[in-house]
Amino acid sequence: MSDLVAAIRQIIENHRATGQLDDPEVSCGCGTEGLRDHPRHVAEQTVDQLGLIPEKIDEVTKQIRYATAWFDWQLTKLEGAEY
Repeated sequence: MSDLVAAIRQIIENHRATGQLDDPEVSCGCGTEGLRDHPRHVAEQTVDQLGLIPEKIDEVTKQIRYATAWFDWQLTKLEGAEY
């Protein structure tokens, strides 16, 4: 857990906003300029650098639903064969 906290801390350190924070566009410590939504940039960088892939979670959920539906169908067929 402390490794994860350290990694997130380092990402935040590397992506501090620079320039005037009241400007509509700010620069980032990583060198990116003209950011209109700096917090979003930091969040995206955190997801990217930690290798988090939310899309895979959705895919796994779909596969679980498919397997559950298949299993339910198999049980229904077995129950029908008993009568």
